[in-house]
Amino acid sequence: MKILLAVALFVFAAAGAYALDLAPFFGGRAAKAALPADPGQAVSAYPLNVRPQDVAAFTAAMRPVVIDIRRPEEYAAGHLSAASLQLDYYAPDFKDQLAKLDKTVPYLIYCRSGHRSGLALAMMQELGFTQAHDIAGGITAWTAAGLPVVK
Repeated sequence: MKILLAVALFVFAAAGAYALDLAPFFGGRAAKAALPADPGQAVSAYPLNVRPQDVAAFTAAMRPVVIDIRRPEEYAAGHLSAASLQLDYYAPDFKDQLAKLDKTVPYLIYCRSGHRSGLALAMMQELGFTQAHDIAGGITAWTAAGLPVVK
């Protein structure tokens, strides 16, 4: 009985990790950007969730607009030096602010843990953005990787 319970727990954890794109935390690969329905849209060779240690190469190659989507007080406590825009995910007009951005420009967004940025990526895809990515694990993973922040 214990073995059956352990196997069931493992299967559900693996399925949940796949469904929530937690594969990088379990040694798997991050999801790749889906091919756009319109052949004229840009396709990125980078995953939707860019690992912190891959951000330097990503920014050098893609030259994205880096957006911190945390609350202003979180941003003030420490942010990426490359962050050129700060939008509060919890602001009532957050989606409207996103909608005003150029949908053809590459974007790299991040939050504290990756939850808000994952939801924002879905919004951006719904709004027609063609090159939106986030930092896997957010600024928490960034600092855990020993990468610098500015205050």
